[in-house]
Amino acid sequence: MTELLHPFLTRRGFLGSSVAALGAGAFPGGALAQAARYRYRRYEISDPGMPPRVRDSYKKAIAAMLKLPPTDPRNWYRNAFVHVFDCPHRNWWFLAWHRAYVGWFERTCRELSGDQDFALPYWDWTKAPRVPASMFEDVLDPNDAAFIASFGTFRTGLETAVDALWSTFSQQQKAVLAQRGLNSTADFWDAAQQMFFDRPNARGLTTASPDLDTFTKGKVAIGVIRSALRTPTFAGSAGEIDPAGFASSKVADHNQGSAEGILESQPHDNVHGAMGGTAGLAFMVSFLSPVDPIFFLHHGNLDRLWDVWTRRQAKLGRPTLPEGADLAAWSDEQFLFFSDEKGQPVSKTKAGDYAAMSVFDYDYAPGSGEEEVPALVASATPAGVPPQRFGARITSSAVGAGEPAGGVAEVPATALRTSAPEAPSLVAEVALELGPAEEGRRFRVLVSSPGGANPIEAGAITVFGHHAHAGPTTFTVPLPENLASTAAAASAGGNVPLDIRLVPLEPAGGPPRRAAAAAVGHAGAPRVTAINVRTG
Repeated sequence: MTELLHPFLTRRGFLGSSVAALGAGAFPGGALAQAARYRYRRYEISDPGMPPRVRDSYKKAIAAMLKLPPTDPRNWYRNAFVHVFDCPHRNWWFLAWHRAYVGWFERTCRELSGDQDFALPYWDWTKAPRVPASMFEDVLDPNDAAFIASFGTFRTGLETAVDALWSTFSQQQKAVLAQRGLNSTADFWDAAQQMFFDRPNARGLTTASPDLDTFTKGKVAIGVIRSALRTPTFAGSAGEIDPAGFASSKVADHNQGSAEGILESQPHDNVHGAMGGTAGLAFMVSFLSPVDPIFFLHHGNLDRLWDVWTRRQAKLGRPTLPEGADLAAWSDEQFLFFSDEKGQPVSKTKAGDYAAMSVFDYDYAPGSGEEEVPALVASATPAGVPPQRFGARITSSAVGAGEPAGGVAEVPATALRTSAPEAPSLVAEVALELGPAEEGRRFRVLVSSPGGANPIEAGAITVFGHHAHAGPTTFTVPLPENLASTAAAASAGGNVPLDIRLVPLEPAGGPPRRAAAAAVGHAGAPRVTAINVRTG
C-alpha cells in the first residue's frame, strides 16, 4: 500500500571536510573573488562571465536524455525516479544525498553533451528571486514539446521498463523502497499519478509571471541565508535538546525524518512550493521534481551554501561534519540507486564519499552569503554563550480552528541580547502534527513582542505532505534580526513574552487531484504540538 508514499513524495507540498584556501580580490556584487579550487567551475546562471556554451551543453544533454530508451538509467524520467526511490529529507543526509545526485547528473550531462568542460550552473534566488529567463528556452522548460505531455502517455511508455527495473532490485534496495510504501510496481504507478503534471502545467511559473511570490521572496532573502549560515553545528539530535543543525536533524537512516534546519525549512522547501505557481500544480512541488531542469540549479545553490557554511566553520575553528561515533554513522549510510555517466551502478555508495566537493572536482563562482566567511582563520573555537531553549505555552493547537494556532514563550531579555556578529540567529522551532489532508499547504509564521502594533512575519512553513515517520515534524524558522533588540528593550531586565502563531495560506486538502490522499490517515486540522524559542 502507498499511504506513506503519497504524502511523503509531495513538496507543496511543501511542498572532516578539507577546505582549500581562497584567493582574495574584488568581485561584482560585493562578494569576494574566489580562486578556483577544482577543475570544473559552476557559474550562477545569470552571471555574464558564464561561458555561453554552458546553456547550450545543458540543452544538448537534456535533449539526449529525453531520447534515450526508458531501459537506460540515464533516460530523463528514469533519472527522476531515483529521487522518488531514495531522496532523504528532514535529516542529516539531505545535503550529501543531493550532492551525489546532482554530481552524477552533471557527469552524465558532460558525457551526453560531448562538452568535457561542462559544469552545471546554479540559481542564486537570493540575488535574483525569479526564474532565470534562459530557463524558459527549449528543453530547459518542462513544458517544451520534447517532454511527455500526459500521465497516460508517460505510463504507457515506461511501464515495461519499470517492470524490468523492479526485477533487478536487490533485497537491500527493496527494503529502502518498502519504507516508502513502494512494495510493487502497482504502488509506484499509484504514487506517480499523484506526482506527474500534464503540459502545460509542468512548471507553475511562466515567462509572463517568472517571479517567486512575495511570500517566498522573504524566505530566500539574505537575512534568512545569513541565519542558516550562522548555524553552529552540522546536525542536532532528533529530540528537543539540540537544534536541527545546518544539514537538519540526526536520525537512524535516511528514510526517516524529524526536524528541518533553516536551510531546508526555508529556502529549500519554499522555493519548491513557489514553483507550483498560484495553482500549486507543477513538477517542482512533487518528488518527480527533477523532471523540471531547474531542479538541478536550485539544488546547486543549496550545495553552494553548504560549501560556504563549511568554509565559514573552518575559519571559525569549528567542526564541519559530525564528530566521533556520529561521523561514522553518518559516513556509512548507504545510497543504493545512483548510476554513473555510462549508466552503470556507482562504486561510491556511502554518504561519506560525498562529504567534500572534490569527489566531483568542482567548485562555485561566488554568490550570496559569501560575505559570511571570515577573512582570517580563528586560532580556536570561540567560547560563545551556550544555546538556551525556552518552551512556549500553547494557547491554541489546531491550525485554522477559529484563531491562529500557537503560543507564548517567556524569554529572558538578557537571553535576547548578543554582541557577537557571528552568533547564531534567534529561531522558533515549530513542531506540527500533520496528515495527508495538509498536502499542498503553506503557513505564515507570525511573531508579536511587547509594544508591537502588528505581528511581524517571521518565516514560513511549506508542508512536504504527511511525513513518513511517526510523530510531529519540527520546522526551524529564523526570527527577524531586529526582534531581539526591540523585544529586549521593551522588557529590560525581565521576561519578554514572544507570541508565535501559524496562519495557513491555503485551505486544507490541497489540489483536487490529491483528494484521495487527504481521505486517509490523520483527520482534522493540523496541530501545533510544541514551539521552542532558541537563542545563542
